Amino acid sequence: MSDITRGEMLDIITEFAAKDPTYRAALLADPKALLAKQLNQVLPEGLNVKVVEETADTIYVIAPHVLHSGDELSDADLERVAGGKSGKGGTSENRNSYTCNDTVGIGTRVEITSIG
Repeated sequence: MSDITRGEMLDIITEFAAKDPTYRAALLADPKALLAKQLNQVLPEGLNVKVVEETADTIYVIAPHVLHSGDELSDADLERVAGGKSGKGGTSENRNSYTCNDTVGIGTRVEITSIG
């Protein structure tokens, strides 16, 4: 499995959302669930995932979160953001593993379920 950066993941999501109306609808309806399914991970309960739909006359710029001096993540928080084994969800066979459909060298799993 190859590593993927946040920027690369956002590029993939943007590309899928532009090309696939079903994916776009799922992304707008429940972005956290869609991302969790793509990553095949249980995302932390306190993690918020927001999607903003652009319009023809508006662009959005993301100002990244910056840790200030003295701010530090706990070991548990580091495990969650690093995609560590959660022990939650899945079956007993795959609970502590990650299977990747790495057909294009990007280390991401994509499953789309239609809404409705």
